Order: sequence, then C-alpha cells, then structure tokens
Amino acid sequence: MFIDASAKKKWLRLLQWVVITPLAQAAVAAPDRVTLSVGAHEYWDSNFARSADVDSEHYTRSVVSLALNERFSKQDFSLGVSGNRYEYSQRDDLDVDFVEGKAGWRSDWSSRVKTSVNWTRDAYAVDRLEFADKDVVALNNLTGQLTLGTNKHLGITVGARQAAQTHSNELRESLDFDEDEWFVAGTFSTPNKSSLSVRLREGERLYVHMVPGDLRVLDFDYRQLELEGSWVLTRKTQLGFTLGRFKREGEINAGTGTQALVDASWAVSEKLSFSLSYSQSEPAVGETSDSPADVRTSKLALNWEPSSKWLLSMDAAYSEQTYLQRLMEPARAETITAFSPLTLTYRLSDLLNIRLDSQWVDRESPLLYRDYDYALASLGLTLVF
Repeated sequence: MFIDASAKKKWLRLLQWVVITPLAQAAVAAPDRVTLSVGAHEYWDSNFARSADVDSEHYTRSVVSLALNERFSKQDFSLGVSGNRYEYSQRDDLDVDFVEGKAGWRSDWSSRVKTSVNWTRDAYAVDRLEFADKDVVALNNLTGQLTLGTNKHLGITVGARQAAQTHSNELRESLDFDEDEWFVAGTFSTPNKSSLSVRLREGERLYVHMVPGDLRVLDFDYRQLELEGSWVLTRKTQLGFTLGRFKREGEINAGTGTQALVDASWAVSEKLSFSLSYSQSEPAVGETSDSPADVRTSKLALNWEPSSKWLLSMDAAYSEQTYLQRLMEPARAETITAFSPLTLTYRLSDLLNIRLDSQWVDRESPLLYRDYDYALASLGLTLVF
C-alpha cells in the first residue's frame, strides 16, 4: 500500500521505534463508550538540529483526546479526536498545534455481508533533518469497503480509498498530493484464525501545487499486487507478512518495485514476549523532501510485564537507506541504528499512567552534515477518564 497512516509519520516516528505491545491481548476488553485523556510529555533531545554540530533542546508535548464508541444492533460507530501542542524551550518560533482524528462505521448485515467506512487524519511535526523550519504534515485517509463471504472460510472484498497529504508551510506545498485508489481482495481464513489474502490495488497520485519553473512532474498512476498472510503457528507464536509488487507510470515516478513486511511474535510466557520484523519499501519521489529510493529495516523488541501495573520494553532497529543522485547530492547509502534500552510504563491507577522513554540513534552518511548521533529521553503523564 502506498499510503500507510502510521508509516507516513516518516522520520519523526521512524526515529521513535518503541514497540510496546500489551501482553494480555487474548482477552481484550471492549472499549469504554466515552474516553477522555489528558497527557503531557517532556522531551530532552541531545542533538535536535540533526547535524554534525550538536545542538540540544528541551520541549513539551501536550495532548488532549476524546473517543466515542457506540454499538446499535449490528452497527459499530467510533469517533476520536486528538489535539496536540509542541512547545520548545529555545526555539519558540517552532511552537505548533495540530489535530488528529478518526471515525468509523462497521455493519454486519449478515454472516456473509459486511460493510465498513473509515476515516483517519494523522499529523506530525517534521524532523529537523527533513526541513529546518516549522511544518506540520497531515494525511487524511477515507476508505470504504464491502465484504462478501461465499462461505465461512472464503471472502471477497471490494473498496475504494481517497487520500490527501498537506503541509502547513507554504514552502513545502509542492509535496501536497491527492490520491484515489480502488482495490479488490480475496481472503481465505482457517478455524485457528490464520488467513491468506490476495489483493489488487490500482490508483493515481496527483501533486496539486506545481512549483513555477519546476519541470519535474511527480504525478503517477500505479498498480500493485499484494499477498498478505497471518499464520498462527502455535498458541504462543504468530507470523505475518505482506509482499507486494508495484508498477508506477509517470515522468519521474516510473518503474517497478517491491514492498514487503514480515513480522513474527513469540509469547514466551504470559508476562514475556519477543517480536521480530523486517520491511522493505521504495518510496515515490515527492513523498517527502528527503525520500530515499530504497529503505530496508530490521527490528527486534522485548516486552516484559512483571505485574499488572508495570510494563517494561526494549528494542533495537537497523535501517539501510539508498539515495539516488539529485542535483548537488551524490548517489549514496546511509544507515540508521536505533536502540531503546528502556521504555517503562507504570499504571499508578485506572486513571493515571506514567511513562519513561529512552533512545539512542546513530546515523552514518558520507555527507558530513547528515552524519550524526543523538540521545532522546522523555517522561510523560496521562490521565484517562
């Protein structure tokens, strides 16, 4: 899939590889009808400028979110909105507010006919490596689909998706795009909840703001064939994968490529679990101002829940990124190593959670200004009502 709501957070989230998976997922409670949460996180970044010249920063992220969930007969409705604010100690010109949200409707008309409509809005403040000024990237996704079950194991899904990416900074409006897509998939499920799907996607992406004098046309049509599977090996181990082959047709974004994601999880016990993942992607030119031609990432995560109040995790990730020659920059390969030695979540009560994060990141590049490392730590409090 070309637009993944979580992947589109790009470098800010790429460099926050903290994988925290609750261990007791076998009996997940139904969501509360109304949930209000208020949180604040303090961040200490040893190299906020993302350059060879170390430049530290302390900043605060405040979040207020509201979620509504309701079920009428066989209709499920959900709505969520989140307000975010970043405040910087030394760079108050970067202070910014933005809103995220989601809404969904799912209906089981019968055991064989199901429909769903989902909307999401994800946003993030860009990392300093991507853009030195203030900019918020927002991605809106609207997806609707119809699923027909031919029997209890086989289903066919057809649907469509509309997406729009926008930048708050007018200097980056050339990266705004609209995307339309339709898809069809066939899914086979087994009694132990394993599944295998074959999916065909076809669509087009149009960049809505042309830069005067820029001869590059980033628009393209695409077609992608995917094979997606979820395999429950044992009661404690699961394997998931998505393999896709795409073709793009455009002046700049042309050619064929591969998208892949493989992940495996192992619940050693009720309190301890491991997870592994590997991904490969070939982003389109223009998804960001710093789009690599090829990204390959491996991740390892450990989660330990010594009691119902404590959750500890650690993870490590290694990414290889290849860049094509552009204007004044040569073709090159860069690597990113990220290590989170400790992520600690303490549930003080049903209303209050405390979270501590730590991370070290090292980027190696033949370009001096892109060769750097930094440490990031954060402490947060969240009230849930």
